[in-house]
Amino acid sequence: MEIKYHAIILNKFDVSETDRIYVGYTLEAGKISALAKGVRKSKAKLAGILEPITYAEVFIARNRGKGKIVGAICANNFSNIKNDLASLERVFYIFQIFNRLVTQEERDEKVFNLLLAYLEISEKLASLKDEDFKSNVLTLGFVFKLLQLLGYGIQTGKCVNCSTKIVAGENYFSAKRGGILCANCARAETGKIKISDSSIKLIRIFFQNKLENFSKIKISQETLNNLKVIANETLRWVDN
Repeated sequence: MEIKYHAIILNKFDVSETDRIYVGYTLEAGKISALAKGVRKSKAKLAGILEPITYAEVFIARNRGKGKIVGAICANNFSNIKNDLASLERVFYIFQIFNRLVTQEERDEKVFNLLLAYLEISEKLASLKDEDFKSNVLTLGFVFKLLQLLGYGIQTGKCVNCSTKIVAGENYFSAKRGGILCANCARAETGKIKISDSSIKLIRIFFQNKLENFSKIKISQETLNNLKVIANETLRWVDN
């Protein structure tokens, strides 16, 4: 049986002198792997369509096992991203996180649309000059948004220990508790991270708004750095 998938190609692995396994995140089935025979041959046309950071219609013949890729039509090869080193590094960073967090064959249309939107916006930004900072904000916002969709959203409204409302001032982030601690509760907490008022505000904005708006957000480098520390600590905790 041949099935058509709308797939974002995430990775590829050589399995013989002529064959490869491709990993893609699909609208229809979530993350899947499939074998493409003969794509490492010099005249193979399919290989160019199935490069990582490509959105394509992929046709897979399924019987048993992973299935075999029998055809593909490119929808967007994101050439601007691929021709810009900084953009390329950001997208591969996102793909690494995505592959770690997203399990095999669990369909999630919201996750698919989020990843596709990230690539489409990054493609536009990659064509512009001096947009690295906006791209960095977009990338960080994507990480927080993905964590939220996968059930790892950070609680920012109330202290995760005493449930009092979080107000401006001295507050801390705890990855193991999944949110913000007030100053009183943070005293006995190990592994806490100081979080600024602007960082709390930005996390709320990330959770409540569409990805399309993230590159328009005005924030300081200091806030961006604080958010990076919080995102990395959350990812480290999730990985454990």
